[in-house]
Amino acid sequence: MRRMLNGFAAAIMAAAMAMPTLAAADDAKSFLDEILERGTLRVGTTGDYPPYSELDQAANTYKGYEIDVATQLAADLGVKVEFVPTTWETLAAGIQAGKYDVAASGITLTLDRLKSIGFSDAYLDAPLVPLVQTKDGAKFAAWRDLDKAGIRIAVQSGTSAEGSAKANFKNAEIVPIIAPALDYQELLSGKVDAAITDTIFIQKALAQYSDKLVAVDPTHAIEGQPIAMMTVRDDPTWQRWLNTWVALKKQSGFFDALFAKWIAAS
Repeated sequence: MRRMLNGFAAAIMAAAMAMPTLAAADDAKSFLDEILERGTLRVGTTGDYPPYSELDQAANTYKGYEIDVATQLAADLGVKVEFVPTTWETLAAGIQAGKYDVAASGITLTLDRLKSIGFSDAYLDAPLVPLVQTKDGAKFAAWRDLDKAGIRIAVQSGTSAEGSAKANFKNAEIVPIIAPALDYQELLSGKVDAAITDTIFIQKALAQYSDKLVAVDPTHAIEGQPIAMMTVRDDPTWQRWLNTWVALKKQSGFFDALFAKWIAAS
């Protein structure tokens, strides 16, 4: 009995000692509080990925689907929005270094990225498909037909398309293209045999070069591409607010309206 009482007392003492630590964790300031106190939502964006994010060099302003998403997010937070230039290769590093609060540029939520960085819930899907020159369209009935030795496939460096291409194509050569150069431009110039990108991004290319480019079996994508905002990891309060915002905007038709404005109309 004495041993039981001693053990019980020790457990109570240990719990009491832990209480300040737990209280400190509960009282820790959320990223949400920091944004509200600062009065500005800093948004990292690449500006090179229409219709998601496009920089008007002359006016030094951004436009696109993701620009509207971030602008509305800031408005609903009751703060100003500030767009911070970044690159595909440094998206996550910018979040981790505190250069911006979220990144929005048509970014794909992937399991690999979730290992080291946070994301909002997804609000758009843009599956990956290959593009080839029209004269070569008959050679490839499906995307797997491109996975042959001697075939060169362009992808934007630092994007999820690059990781997907390397995972799914074991025989073809994957050629990373660094912005501002674009994967389909390499295809048009004949430097590669195909380009892999998402079904939304390629709409502009297909419309502009309808006589020169064609998608390979677009109804059977290489894989899905859930689009979301990148942000800090391990902050439940901020994550809950951000995901609730996405859910409410879906219900209100906000994302449907943006799709009609930037994607369906393009």
